[in-house]
Amino acid sequence: MRLRYLLTTLISVGIAGAQSLPNYTCVHTATPPVIDGMDDDEAWERVPISRLIDVSDLTGQIEHSQPTQFCMTWDQHGLYVLVVATDDDVWSVLEDHDAHLWNDEVIELFADPDGDERNYLEIEINPLNTVLDLLKPSTGEAADWDWNAEIETAVHVEGTLNDSGDEDRYWRVEMALPWSVFQPSQLDVIGDRSVPPEPGDKWRLNIYRYERLRTDGQETQIEYSAWSPTGEINFHRPDRFGIVTFAADRTAVPEITWGMVKVAPK
Repeated sequence: MRLRYLLTTLISVGIAGAQSLPNYTCVHTATPPVIDGMDDDEAWERVPISRLIDVSDLTGQIEHSQPTQFCMTWDQHGLYVLVVATDDDVWSVLEDHDAHLWNDEVIELFADPDGDERNYLEIEINPLNTVLDLLKPSTGEAADWDWNAEIETAVHVEGTLNDSGDEDRYWRVEMALPWSVFQPSQLDVIGDRSVPPEPGDKWRLNIYRYERLRTDGQETQIEYSAWSPTGEINFHRPDRFGIVTFAADRTAVPEITWGMVKVAPK
């Protein structure tokens, strides 16, 4: 994938004003992607792309030096997410399930389908494909760390993981989340939303990234990014989760799609 063209041709989905929430149209796929960390499945060829921006800036105008893009699709079995994180030094050290992955480089997905700002789930994946999954009863309350999401994930690194001596290009996360993930017995995460969704249904979620910049192997700066900025370095803001609308087919896809970006000429 030529990520340099993602920066110039990707679409900006729905950040129109300082306080508005982004919108994403999640189109249905007839064939689910194979979860292998790649992006060559037909399911990814005609989906809209969105980007992550600075988490603290509500204007949506600040991008980081290491941009991030994502796309999603769905079928009767689950939700599928693909994230590509530009990164010239991909590194990660945490290998244990439910390790504190926010201390690594990491991609995070938070979901509160009914948007009641309570009972949301959090899933994190680092470049080693280590997974953290937990449930939050509400902001400020203790998380449920015993919950284990039955998800499938894969990571591909375009470069050399944990080698600061060379220059990497990006790392890619692909995940499949069965609809059962959104129906944990401990909490009513799904609320009044249908599972699977009905076309036209709207869910609330957000995608975040920690990018830990290093010089000569030493961390120098952290770039915090989000699909829907929160106005502060705080990812636990369900009131700022973006809006995902499930579409029945691909007729509503915007002009620029993941597949079109991948084949952009040099």
